[in-house]
Amino acid sequence: MSLRPTALPTTAAAATALALAATATPAAAAATTFATRTLTEPAATSLPVSGPLKAYVAGSKARVVVPTAWAAGRASGGALRFTATQNSACHYAITYRVRTVVGEAGDAGARVAAELPAANSRYLLDQGARGAGRAFRVIRDRATGDGRVRLHELWAGVLTRRADIVPAGKVAWTELRVTATSGAADECHSGTYRDALGPNLGDSLAVARTALHFTGAS
Repeated sequence: MSLRPTALPTTAAAATALALAATATPAAAAATTFATRTLTEPAATSLPVSGPLKAYVAGSKARVVVPTAWAAGRASGGALRFTATQNSACHYAITYRVRTVVGEAGDAGARVAAELPAANSRYLLDQGARGAGRAFRVIRDRATGDGRVRLHELWAGVLTRRADIVPAGKVAWTELRVTATSGAADECHSGTYRDALGPNLGDSLAVARTALHFTGAS
């Protein structure tokens, strides 16, 4: 069973198991083992709820997979942080965050393309969609002159249309945003992001799952 969406072209091979387990990515030229991680949106950025549940706020809880080779770091505010070592001279600091936003209903692929545009096709590393309701995209920033390589990923999916959370005609979207930044003194050639990290990030969110999460309003 392929983990990859098929509605949009992808540049990375997919992982092959949707569970807590592991797969291989041919693009990385080596077996990559994945593990499941979860992140929960903080109450501070969650949405107010009306009616019987007005004592609560509603946000997103997300499940992603990440390579077990990534070293987990300390994080706060519901984020996940990792360090990905590509070789002895190249390391990336990676951060995952989740938030819920109210917006217009529409195609998720169009949404992520509009919110995370690539400078041109060379900077688009991966993308995919599952129907119209969920999509992701991975891009690389243009060089800024500080020697760092920066990758960005956005996953968007419809979370809920509940009338006690969103106005009529609107939907609540879950957005998963990932940033990966190389060290200032590192030497990260194109293969580290085009053949390895970019596909890993795509595989990570290609199988993302989200759910509505209620917590007490402060």
